[in-house]
Amino acid sequence: MLAGAGCSSGVNGTGDGDGSNGSGAQNNDKVQTFTPAGGKASATLNIASGSENKEVAAAVQKAADESGVAVTLNYMGSLDIMSALENGGENYDAVWPASSMWISMGDTKHLVKDAASTSTTPVVFGIEKAKAVDLGWADASGKTKAVSTTDIIDAVTAGKLKFSMTSATQSNSGASAYLAFAAALSGKTDPLTAADFQNADLQQKVVSLLKGVDRSSGSSDWLKDMVVANPDRFDAMVNYESLVIQADKQLTQNGKDPLLAVYPADGIAISDSPLGYVDRGQNLSDAFSKFQQALGSKDSKLEFERAGRRTGLGGTLTYASDPQVQQSFKADWGLNTDASTLKTIPMPAADVIDQALDIYQTALRKPSYTIWVVDYSGSMEGAGKRGVVAGLNAALDPDEAKNARIQPSDKDVNVFIPFSSKPSQPFSAKGTDTKALLTNAENRNPVGGTNIYSALDTALDQLPGDLTDYTVAVVLMTDGQSETDDQDTFRATYRQKGNDVPIFSIMFGTADPTQLDEIATLSNAKVFDGRSGDLASVFRQVKGYN
Repeated sequence: MLAGAGCSSGVNGTGDGDGSNGSGAQNNDKVQTFTPAGGKASATLNIASGSENKEVAAAVQKAADESGVAVTLNYMGSLDIMSALENGGENYDAVWPASSMWISMGDTKHLVKDAASTSTTPVVFGIEKAKAVDLGWADASGKTKAVSTTDIIDAVTAGKLKFSMTSATQSNSGASAYLAFAAALSGKTDPLTAADFQNADLQQKVVSLLKGVDRSSGSSDWLKDMVVANPDRFDAMVNYESLVIQADKQLTQNGKDPLLAVYPADGIAISDSPLGYVDRGQNLSDAFSKFQQALGSKDSKLEFERAGRRTGLGGTLTYASDPQVQQSFKADWGLNTDASTLKTIPMPAADVIDQALDIYQTALRKPSYTIWVVDYSGSMEGAGKRGVVAGLNAALDPDEAKNARIQPSDKDVNVFIPFSSKPSQPFSAKGTDTKALLTNAENRNPVGGTNIYSALDTALDQLPGDLTDYTVAVVLMTDGQSETDDQDTFRATYRQKGNDVPIFSIMFGTADPTQLDEIATLSNAKVFDGRSGDLASVFRQVKGYN
């Protein structure tokens, strides 16, 4: 993965600017606040929420209006929600992850009360229609056929299918898909045990399937946006059915073919989207109850289904006759609302999931090849360099990285390219032995100017010979504005030999967001804002995309 700096709005950026969604909602990319339309709120709830809940803003607004309670949704990954619970709930009054398993794993202090599902959506394959037809998994009408997990492995092995997927250790859709794959391939009907995940035959089958991953992401919502923005580049993704529906609405509006929802016939994971109160002694349980009840009202549930979520028993639709619900669950998008389609896997125990995620990160996922392009110009002296070193250690030191489940595997490759007015000699580390690379980063002194384009050009020369062996990314990190003499040359070079490798950026200091946005757009990537000063946290987020 290649690290960079910058800030952006839109699909590829951080989206830090203010906006609105709904009559009382004020939002940006990470935080969205909903206030009752009828007047002053009786209370405000601060909620740690999965990013996928951006898609149900209309339902949240209805509930805020009905309950008279304002809510602030702080969008984050499943691991962050789990960590917040492990840390005593931090400043959150409620949690709203994609799946109950993150509450089960994180609520070690037993703070969560009255957790209840708000809606359900299965994790499915969204496959571009022509590709699905070519594979024999759909007909020209969009009707899909029964597809087993073994069928998917066969397509990957034959080189006929590649797909994008979120990281199983950073996002619920990735974790759920991984657990469903393993359950289906094991052939068991009971919940998998720790011994099952140690089974060499099962591990090899999962590895064969995950070889099909050609782009990783730390966010389900961002993954959807990436596919929509680049339909000619990405023809399949593993994601929530609801986000496949949102993608199809945008794709067809843009005159593109939709993705067809393919439901693995031998095992599927369901996101139950539970909302639970975090009891920290803050005395907001009455406000929470009012909001939770309103979120389960007819008006809100209708908005859930219009957004592509299911609210009926067993994964059925409660409002199937509503015209807008019908426009979401369209049969010619491969969508099947029969509950029998959802062969739900039994979830393992929390401690087994914990072990399974470690095995995924260290042994089963496709290895990553990350190129870290790091600014060592004179302005990095002091706090800048300390932040970089702390961030690299958080991402690459096996002991530190394990805390965030981003530890390197034996097959990972990391390449370090420090730069100022020109790039320095690349320094590589293979597997888990990253100590020399981190020592190099610590001992290097900042000096000189800033030329990110020359450094990125050097990074492209360090790409592996066979990109299909890894999930490859460049991470650019800078605190300043680059000299622009080499900008046009780099753009041409990337289009010639970049092979669609994403260039993620971490922006801090006085980095130029315009330059970084352009790089993100060029490479189908994202800009992370490191100006808060917590660069270790930002590095962890970036690594979740590789």
